[in-house]
Amino acid sequence: MHTAKRVYLAGPTVFLPNALNEGNVLKKVCAEHGLIGVFPLDELESDVGAQKIFEHNVSCLRGCDVVVADVSPFRGPHVDDGTAFEIGFANAIALPIFAYSRDIRPLARRISAKRGPDRRLRDEQELEVEDFGLSQNLMISCAIAGLFDSAAEAIRAAARKLS
Repeated sequence: MHTAKRVYLAGPTVFLPNALNEGNVLKKVCAEHGLIGVFPLDELESDVGAQKIFEHNVSCLRGCDVVVADVSPFRGPHVDDGTAFEIGFANAIALPIFAYSRDIRPLARRISAKRGPDRRLRDEQELEVEDFGLSQNLMISCAIAGLFDSAAEAIRAAARKLS
């Protein structure tokens, strides 16, 4: 008996005004590949507090076989904080992670920076900007199995990995 594999759909989609509809679109793409999409808002009551949302999402992650994460820049040049946590958690429990982004340019090209006297890229606050040619902080980039420019491509790659 073959059971469909479950895909946790991480990302800032949950903040959109039409989040449930967008989640259903992602779940439909999963179904087209024989996967069950698990959206963080699934089976979550609307009036719950932060701790319940956290527990629900961690429980969902534990019940999945793979993560597909939207790592598009969110409120700045970096991935959404919650998505970054979910990627770290998924990595810690050995789930494969496939990511997608609307902007796959290297991080060093997305952040305004100049070479300092030490030859390192520095932003306006003199903080170093990672210059590894990666589209995310190295801890995110090195945790993911692949980066794609669409959710459909990331889901397709996850389906191949699970088959």
